[in-house]
Amino acid sequence: MAELGLALIGCGGMGRSEARVIKEIPRARLVAVCDVSEMAAREFGAEMGVPAHTNYREVLAREDVGAVMVVTPNGLHTEIVLDAAAAGKHVFCEKPFAFTVAECDRMIAAAETAGVRLMVGHVLRLLPLFQRVIDVFDSGVVGKPVAAQITRIGWLGDPTARYRLRKELTGGLLYDITVHEIDLLHRLCGATQSVYALLDNHVQKHVDYEDDAQLLLRFRSGASGHLFASLASPMSASFGTIVGEHGALRYNHAAGEITYQRAGDGEQPVTETVTRNDGENGYLRELRSFTEWVLDGTAGAAPLLTAAEGRAAIQVAEAAYRSAATGQPVTIED
Repeated sequence: MAELGLALIGCGGMGRSEARVIKEIPRARLVAVCDVSEMAAREFGAEMGVPAHTNYREVLAREDVGAVMVVTPNGLHTEIVLDAAAAGKHVFCEKPFAFTVAECDRMIAAAETAGVRLMVGHVLRLLPLFQRVIDVFDSGVVGKPVAAQITRIGWLGDPTARYRLRKELTGGLLYDITVHEIDLLHRLCGATQSVYALLDNHVQKHVDYEDDAQLLLRFRSGASGHLFASLASPMSASFGTIVGEHGALRYNHAAGEITYQRAGDGEQPVTETVTRNDGENGYLRELRSFTEWVLDGTAGAAPLLTAAEGRAAIQVAEAAYRSAATGQPVTIED
């Protein structure tokens, strides 16, 4: 396959942002778009100069489609991914992978049976600032992470994407947003061993899920982590502190700044400014990786983000909801 024909399923804001970078990938080409809203599909199809559909099964029947990008409301991912695999199409699935580990396993098994590639998009860790955080820890300058605290808060209001008002389609705060921070912590600290969660709806009574989440995590590495997520704060913020064996790092996403310092006499903090325009676009990075994996990857190769990593984040979110329901910590078995 010399060129990969991609079709977008889901023409909302995220889908459009991802599809627009395809033109920067030499061997990838957008060949169709699809949305249940005929207006949304036609408008974006006209913008991109490709046919528009309202039924994703029509897209799966197209011979020029080698892979699909599933960027629909979260609760619709599983059915579309299963149908795409059955049709022999490679799949890039936007986060969250699904709402349960069982659904993740069904999709992974379907892709393996069909012999197609399946990748899950967790773009946050590919954004320049978060990539720099990862690079600092990968360099060993402050040692292996042993403790972390991450905060991401904001105001939901009455979103343009109306599906975000319903847990049936979003899955809730943990699946829709906080799954990004779970994935970031996994990249830094490794797999989660146990989770204790407090989930409440204090302010946003027009949604049927939590607007406040507190997660206490123990990782298999021995590290610990705390996540604070909220949709009820008019003051938006995204920041974190990660302590390593030999130092510590702080980041502030809004300010585009990280500061890290090694422990020891005479060691001085290092502050770096990392803006959204530094480095490479995260959507471009993940979709180019997907394209290269489909076209060139061997059995032993892997993309920047894997279905297994997408599943691991869902495993934590699912366990967190069980913990909140029972008031007890939940151990993650595998």
